[in-house]
Amino acid sequence: MRRSELLADVAVRRGLYWPSSEIYGGVGGFYDYGPLGVLTRRNIIEKWRKIFIEPYQDMIVEIETPIIMPEIVFKASGHLEHFTDYVIACLKCGRRYRADHLIAEELEKRGVRLSLEGLAGEQLNEIVAKYNIRCPNCGGALGKTERFNLLFRTTIGPYSTEAGYLRPETAQGMFVSFPRLADYVGRRVPFGAAQIGRVGRNEISPRQGLIRLREFSQMEIELFFDPQNPSCPYLPEVEGSEIPIVPEELVAKGREEPLWLTPRQIVAKGYANEWMAFFMALSVKFMAELGVGPEKQKFVAKLPHERAHYAAAVYDQMAFTERFGWIEV
Repeated sequence: MRRSELLADVAVRRGLYWPSSEIYGGVGGFYDYGPLGVLTRRNIIEKWRKIFIEPYQDMIVEIETPIIMPEIVFKASGHLEHFTDYVIACLKCGRRYRADHLIAEELEKRGVRLSLEGLAGEQLNEIVAKYNIRCPNCGGALGKTERFNLLFRTTIGPYSTEAGYLRPETAQGMFVSFPRLADYVGRRVPFGAAQIGRVGRNEISPRQGLIRLREFSQMEIELFFDPQNPSCPYLPEVEGSEIPIVPEELVAKGREEPLWLTPRQIVAKGYANEWMAFFMALSVKFMAELGVGPEKQKFVAKLPHERAHYAAAVYDQMAFTERFGWIEV
């Protein structure tokens, strides 16, 4: 048994977590936290608050919003149209897979590495045809990819016409609360809204234990500032930090090794504004205090075609794990 599998077994037996609804066979993507898991989770949350919120309470306020929101919210945000992954089905046994994950796994077996993130359905279809990728369950031929929306849909009240959705991110509640928050802080910027809460994503093929779930918790801050004046008064506090970063220009060249830069250097090179550089430094500190050293972290830029539909610029904070390699945190 590999060490990672042994640790997972110990975690279940010691009460950190276990599959949800286990007595009825369970369902992928849902886990319960046991007694030790609840305590561990609470410690992580409090650590996050102490690093990201408590020192900056003059600027960042914490709120709590519902996990179910009306359809209009997700129509306005673009999630109804764009919050999708591609699914592909076997024409023989009918099993359905997340297309990019299936392709990546099958190509890895053949020693082929391709960047699949952000590819359109037709591009994924071409790769399936080129490499003659078959169903791993029965060996049957695969059909064409289809878009699959990841929002969990429900109805609100007794009228089936009033649709609601389980939020996929805590961000939605903070954005729609912006007018109230702006009044609360006296209509001054910058200010931030923080929220810790449950979210849901109807993942096509959840896997990797707790890494990819259908229901999980997020700890998130939305910062509102004047884009014409993105200066961060707290930047001097983190000037001694070094941040491992793979900027867009290096990602485009296929480079994976990060540059080690200070927040000021990141800003000077145009890789991020002062606020983003500041929060990168805090994020490195947070992960380090959880036991993931800076040498096992990096921020990787997303190329334009890889970004979410609402994002102008994105860096994923990645952490290296023995079992799964680099994962987004």
